[in-house]
Amino acid sequence: MVYCHIAARERITVPELEAETGLPRPAVEASAARLVQGMIVEREGEALRALTVGESLAKCHINSAESSHIVIENGVIRVRKEDG
Repeated sequence: MVYCHIAARERITVPELEAETGLPRPAVEASAARLVQGMIVEREGEALRALTVGESLAKCHINSAESSHIVIENGVIRVRKEDG
């Protein structure tokens, strides 16, 4: 339900999602967090936007590849930090 509202617009804020869906803020925040973790939505402060298929695939591939030296965090490409 929340994703459909996010995908229908270029950007939407959490308060706008609350108003449009009628869900309480904790439910909207929990849904947004799951969508961000699933790499299908990007969050910048209160604003959310649906990633394109290409963005989502690239993000999943880069962030899950153990051999990759880069990672995408909050829309920024960074060099992966080494453990230890």
